[in-house]
Amino acid sequence: MAFAAANAGQHVPRVALAAILVITLNSAGRVYAPRVPASSLDRGFWLAGSGVVALLAAFWGTASPTVVALCASLFTFLALCGRSLVCSAVRRARQRGSSVPALVIGAEAHGQRLATSLLAHPEYGLRPVGFLDEMAGESRCLPILGRLGDIAHIVPTYGVRAVIIAGQGQQSTARTARALGCEVFLAPDPGELIVDFVTLREHVHSFPLLRMRPDAQSSAAWPLKRALDITVALTGLILAAPLLAICAVIIRWKVGAGPLFRQRRVGYRGEPIELIKLRTMKPADAHESAMLWSIAHDSRVGPAARLMRRTSVDELPQLWNVLKGEMSITGPRPERPHFVQEFSRTIPGYGQRHRMPVGITGWAQIHGLRGDTSIEDRARFDNYYIDGWTFRSDVKIMMRTLWSLLRLGGS
Repeated sequence: MAFAAANAGQHVPRVALAAILVITLNSAGRVYAPRVPASSLDRGFWLAGSGVVALLAAFWGTASPTVVALCASLFTFLALCGRSLVCSAVRRARQRGSSVPALVIGAEAHGQRLATSLLAHPEYGLRPVGFLDEMAGESRCLPILGRLGDIAHIVPTYGVRAVIIAGQGQQSTARTARALGCEVFLAPDPGELIVDFVTLREHVHSFPLLRMRPDAQSSAAWPLKRALDITVALTGLILAAPLLAICAVIIRWKVGAGPLFRQRRVGYRGEPIELIKLRTMKPADAHESAMLWSIAHDSRVGPAARLMRRTSVDELPQLWNVLKGEMSITGPRPERPHFVQEFSRTIPGYGQRHRMPVGITGWAQIHGLRGDTSIEDRARFDNYYIDGWTFRSDVKIMMRTLWSLLRLGGS
């Protein structure tokens, strides 16, 4: 881009602006993301479009349409040539032995065909070292290194950097591989139904490959979540300080105890946190605090305390937990250790909720799943939120939470 614009006699600042815009647009369009196989024409139209948009934005009003069109054409040509040279060099390096060690999950017929194809075509960049398979048996082309449960041991032992699931994969296997730093691919049989429902962008010798999404914490937008948490929590504490002071006086008068109630909860990755709330009832003892499921209809909760719960004012001190980094504004609600152990044994997917920092509000809460509601539904809603997390989803949850507070949606 800079070369094309400079040859048109443009000023250096505008050239720099055009280059920055091109890089930004191409990053947004995943032009620089790795693909299997490496191809210079992948995202070619996006590449050309980013050049046109960047030139129009940087040189609008200073160059004729003809000059802009010529610069855009020159940029596209040079960019595609450069990508072609890079892709060619990558393919040659792979053929000489620089392919990534890969583990194939499933040694049945489809897995065998896929592994054979990878061995015959090293230019795809994935060199299979063996299989994991639940059934003991013989393999025509590669050894069976163990069972699915052995993946945490096999990956570091063989230096595996990619895992290809070809028939026997389980969600836990894929997530374990991802947590170990591997690229994870699902390789459906070409005749499977899933290939009619997804866009196929990668392949190995026309065997479809679907790349597993990275976890939310590796997303480029993840730091924005923490920045938003700090901003909202700090602003909320400052604005709510007078209200919290009034509530503290009422609690001291009506309940006769300290205004803040601290309770042990299970947070991100199962780590314990001490959640802070306004006290709306004085429990009989520590055992009741840890084991009592709900106090929504407890006669010991007075009118003032019940209003605090209905307006969710009792949750405001948790903004301090957010500032400390123990919680987020949005995320699965943290639960007490006793109930986490019980629900993890009986509710499918409940333990997976701790893959994301816990929150004051969440996807389940804005859909009415709070208080004495279905735990199975909550776990499903929370895992849906985690699997599809985006920064936009957090903003959406915050806006809907604000609306529910205006409708007195607490309990």
